[in-house]
Amino acid sequence: MRPSALPRLRRSGVALIAVMWVILVAGLLLLGLTLRIRATLLMAHNELECVRAHWLARAGVEQALAVLSADAAAADGPGDLWYDDELTFGPTELTGGSFMVTAPPGDEDAPDRPRFGLIDHAGRLNVNEAEAQQLAAVSTLEDWQVAALLDWRDSDTQVSPNGAEGPFYEGLPHPYAIRNGPLRTIDELRLVRGIDQADLAGEDANDNGILDAHENDGAARWPDDNADGRLQAGLARLVTVYAYELNRDADGNERVNVNTVDEQTLIDRFSFSKALARGLVNHSSGSRQGGDRQGGGGQRFGSLMDLLDVKGRREEGDEDADGAVTEITLAWLAANLDALTLTDDERLPARVNVNTASGAVLASLPQINAETAASILRRRASGSGPVLAVGELLTGRVLSEDQFKAVAEKVTVRSNVFEIRSTGVTRWGIRQSIVAIADRGTTPMSILYWYQDE
Repeated sequence: MRPSALPRLRRSGVALIAVMWVILVAGLLLLGLTLRIRATLLMAHNELECVRAHWLARAGVEQALAVLSADAAAADGPGDLWYDDELTFGPTELTGGSFMVTAPPGDEDAPDRPRFGLIDHAGRLNVNEAEAQQLAAVSTLEDWQVAALLDWRDSDTQVSPNGAEGPFYEGLPHPYAIRNGPLRTIDELRLVRGIDQADLAGEDANDNGILDAHENDGAARWPDDNADGRLQAGLARLVTVYAYELNRDADGNERVNVNTVDEQTLIDRFSFSKALARGLVNHSSGSRQGGDRQGGGGQRFGSLMDLLDVKGRREEGDEDADGAVTEITLAWLAANLDALTLTDDERLPARVNVNTASGAVLASLPQINAETAASILRRRASGSGPVLAVGELLTGRVLSEDQFKAVAEKVTVRSNVFEIRSTGVTRWGIRQSIVAIADRGTTPMSILYWYQDE
């Protein structure tokens, strides 16, 4: 080889190495770009699947709203379509995936299987209206926690015994203001002194409403539980802030206000004798002279049970139709309770639906113990169907006369507010959930609460 050829060979070798490096770098860049594009496409696909799962869950919500809108039953209970129907609310296939609407099982159901249906908030205790004894009875809260809750919801700044008012919350490392008014959501309970997630969840650590293996093994695994084969619910499953009683009867008619009613209405609608109608009107108006009873300032009946004190005095010239009612008895009240009211307000404080409430909620009512609550559960689980009217608790001998007098105006058989828990699942396994609380007592139906996965 000539000496002059060596430099050319060296230059060729360097060029070859340079080309190889260029190819290597280009390949690495291309590989990186490919991986980036792949990751971007995967992210886009996942985002698309999340959107798809959301709308699948939304389909479940719409299904539930349609069922509620079509429900015209006079009483709400386990026999209704909204309560538990796998065909309607179980896994339902749609384009690209499926949805299902689930709820925790009732006391009569297997604890490890969800219901395919909705949650009735009238089956819970309204935490904004419940008395201290009820809050203590329905939960594991101690007296000081109940006192703090009462201070949180009241409108004054006076600290109750063992309670907590504004200065306590303002003195925390991360201070916040006390509500001093009705709670707006159930989660707000976490802000109350001494109430934490364990109080809200009970044994249901994963918030799925059913009894899982780790929630039924004592102290072996978190959370600690009593291993009794039942899921001990926390406050989140026992109380509500949304429920109310619509001041209308089973047919949607306005109830008769016994504090403002006139004699002729009592005679025409309830077949009262003239003496009894006169006695009721005189009792409600009291000794006022020239007063306007429509103003509400002279309201005399504080409870419908006060009607038992009304007596009719027959006067000369009174003529009554055959079969006229001459005395208000407890049996008469039980039969006509749904048609009577003490106020013209469109909404009344929440009443507990005896057809859907748990035994724990029922046992928190005045003069109702665990044994009586169990009797109510047996009554509604029998072949007789749901309790169609509150008076059936007396006529069916589920409650004694004293018990009926104590709870008749605190219970109901109808519901207006329902919780919908819908989950959408795509064919790729992406899940999205929506929790909505719907009020069908308004026209059109309204949504009181909405939470969706992000």
